[in-house]
Amino acid sequence: MREMSKTFDMFICDLIFNMKSLRLLTYLCIAMQLSSCSLFDNENPIPGFLVFDNPTLITNGEQGAPTHNIKDVWVFDGPDFLGIFPLPAKVPVIITGEEKQFSIFAGVRNNGGVGNALRYPFFKQIEASATLEAREEKTIPLNFEYSDNVKFDFIEEFEGNHIFVEDPNDTDGEGLDIIIQSEVVLSGNSSAQILFESDTSSFERTTLATYDRQNNLGSATFIEIDYKCEIPFLAGWITYRDNFVQRDYTVLVAPSEEWNKIYIDISEFVGNVEIDRYTIALASAITAGNELPSNVYLDNIKLVHF
Repeated sequence: MREMSKTFDMFICDLIFNMKSLRLLTYLCIAMQLSSCSLFDNENPIPGFLVFDNPTLITNGEQGAPTHNIKDVWVFDGPDFLGIFPLPAKVPVIITGEEKQFSIFAGVRNNGGVGNALRYPFFKQIEASATLEAREEKTIPLNFEYSDNVKFDFIEEFEGNHIFVEDPNDTDGEGLDIIIQSEVVLSGNSSAQILFESDTSSFERTTLATYDRQNNLGSATFIEIDYKCEIPFLAGWITYRDNFVQRDYTVLVAPSEEWNKIYIDISEFVGNVEIDRYTIALASAITAGNELPSNVYLDNIKLVHF
């Protein structure tokens, strides 16, 4: 029996390290949880279920609009990790007859990558308790909030004057400007529009202010952007050290017919000892195959860290 357990554990570990599917990871986590009981105690355990549906984000007046793109929940049964579950989800739980304490964390896609599942560090975990019976389903509301110690270097909602006004190519004088308009809006009364009307149209703007890396050194740092666009755009930063200036665009945001949200991880970049200050930069241009006119819409851009 000991050999069988050892072989099973090695098989599961090999699968976990070689998997390419988020769902496979979830199912394997469930299988590992069930197998510890089913192989040696009860051949047919009947679980209860935690049910998770539509998540919400609750913000106060200083945290900007409550938009989010929460894709998964990361669920813990006490100290035991049950898995990552794409929403909506029904999570099986081993029945013990005793009250269980669950911790639920919000999951997003890091840098917009389909397979880049990330437990978003800036949202509080949800704590829930339940005493489940076999086949019983208990719905846990997903009302997430920002953690109390989260800081926002800026929140740009494009409700009037905005901070993306600096042209790093100010010698050419041909770059497009942001248009504040109220026809295509996600939240509030207005949003940013970048209108491309010719095959030579291009856009590049940075924030008016620069940000000192010492303000958030050693902690998680993200850019949140709501967008709707017909052509791709780039997101990144421009860094400053002494008299040396460098552009670095690391994320290409794909077109989206509906409003979407991306979480861009700049933690490693902010920890770079070779920079002093930085600005957040956005850029886009018409390329072969793009139709004219084309639009990029932006809203609720946040620079977030601890």
